[in-house]
Amino acid sequence: MKIKYLNNYILNPVKNSNSVSYLGYCFLVQLSIIVFFLLTGLSSCNKPLPQLPANKGDKTDKNAVSLLAINETLAIKEDSLLSEFVKSDSKFKKNETGFWFKIDYETNKDFLKVNEICKFNCKMFLLNGKLIQEDEKQIVIGKKQVIVGLEEGLKILHNGESATFIIPWYLGYGMTGSEPNVPPYTSLIFKIKMYN
Repeated sequence: MKIKYLNNYILNPVKNSNSVSYLGYCFLVQLSIIVFFLLTGLSSCNKPLPQLPANKGDKTDKNAVSLLAINETLAIKEDSLLSEFVKSDSKFKKNETGFWFKIDYETNKDFLKVNEICKFNCKMFLLNGKLIQEDEKQIVIGKKQVIVGLEEGLKILHNGESATFIIPWYLGYGMTGSEPNVPPYTSLIFKIKMYN
């Protein structure tokens, strides 16, 4: 008898109670439905956490380590060769980045800033003096539109200056070069004339 009364009360709450408790009952049902949808909806908005690739472990690539060691040795040798190369001209100074430079014409104008447009005439030579490229360039400083060594060199110049840079291969075209003019592992000389 009690079960029949309970089922009857749940199915027909209006018959068995006053209207205030019926409104409370409806409110609780609606509130529980809203809470249920909010909780399920919010939990589905979470982004899944990134996972590490299955093929990445604690193993080191022995070939990559060997190649890195070989390139470090070659870079040290290249630095000593370039030190000997610039001994004939005492005006050359070595920059902390690793390239050599001398200012051919100085001004007291502003330095170039990141995101500033830079216009210059550029002559590129091999270390034996052979001219392999001459052109005028316009780049935006900081956008890596030229090789690293040349961009770093441009940053130390004032507007309107001229300079000579000796860029080692590891700050230039690297171990791949730039065919057809620049072979792999080739250091270069750049003669730069900045425009105002």
